Amino acid sequence: MKLRYKLIRSAARGKTLSLTVKPDGELVIRAPRHAPLGEIEDFFLRKRAWIERKLAELESQPRTARHDSLTAGSQVPFLGVYYPVALSAAADGRGGLSFDGERFLLAPVAAESGRELLASWYRREAASLLPARVAHFEGIWGCRARSVRISEARSRWGSCSADNRLAFSWRLMMAPSAVIDYVVVHELAHLREKNHSPRFWALVGELCPDYEQRRRWLKTAGRDLFS
Repeated sequence: MKLRYKLIRSAARGKTLSLTVKPDGELVIRAPRHAPLGEIEDFFLRKRAWIERKLAELESQPRTARHDSLTAGSQVPFLGVYYPVALSAAADGRGGLSFDGERFLLAPVAAESGRELLASWYRREAASLLPARVAHFEGIWGCRARSVRISEARSRWGSCSADNRLAFSWRLMMAPSAVIDYVVVHELAHLREKNHSPRFWALVGELCPDYEQRRRWLKTAGRDLFS
């Protein structure tokens, strides 16, 4: 099988080579600007077995909300659990899409715009859940962010500005609750430490002792959710 990849070069110094298999099967290699092509090709060849395994996993997975439209039988992630989509006329009066705790109900007339409806649904959930989790951990630490905003970010889960304003991607609603809490704690820790020093990670560890496990989830399963 002939495999091709998309190469993205970065200006960042010291950046290592990385390979991502996107949900649609596209292969993406990120490399430093001056990395030799021969080195990139060798890296790609060494990853061949891993790539084929990942592509086989994608083929065996159920259809998910990452496709252009939702259909009956699609699987939608919410708080780390995949729920089925069912067509239901009852959803027509609820904005075209609703969730009953066991499945997502999609109005048949809204099927073609299902993905947009789902994104809007995630945004509403994020606007409710994320500020509440921020307030919960603020109460434990006795700190306060200047504001909490839900973002459209595709390349990062959360951020903390220099003036202590927090932002979180609505795509976090697809991740497990424990992972969401880790991201919230991570950004709140930046209110005290604007870096990733040992002192910063010690702060994160106070509220998320297993943060390394949650962080690994973001680097593996989590990256597909940004697609």
